Amino acid sequence: MFSVLYDKIIGPSLIDNTEQILNCHPGRLPEYRGARPVNWALRNGETVHGITIHRIDSGIDTGPIIAEALFSIWPDIDEVTDVWQRSMRYGRLLISDTLPRLDQIVPRPQDDARAVTHFSRDNAALGDRSDWTRSMSTGST
Repeated sequence: MFSVLYDKIIGPSLIDNTEQILNCHPGRLPEYRGARPVNWALRNGETVHGITIHRIDSGIDTGPIIAEALFSIWPDIDEVTDVWQRSMRYGRLLISDTLPRLDQIVPRPQDDARAVTHFSRDNAALGDRSDWTRSMSTGST
């Protein structure tokens, strides 16, 4: 199975009864596990972002990494929508490059010491990065 942009937690019965479930996550792992990784990366002033294919396990974006693509972002210039669109472009390429090689790739475990998980309940802390553009957040036109 392959999950792309599915925002629900996949339960243990499906995980346990499926040989492998992969997820395409629009953020770098393990630093941006969970909800709204693009928004958090911009809020945190990151200059590099990524998109990651990983195996799904019982945690939130904690499974071993299959592949990733990293790319530049410019937090002073980019809006969430800009980085989201860039993530989707890199994601399409990452998926098409990875799937034909899947049986030859050895997944690598994530470094839990670097892990940060963002939850929807924390969205208020995103400030002006909570919407697609900062002007939407501030009410400007």
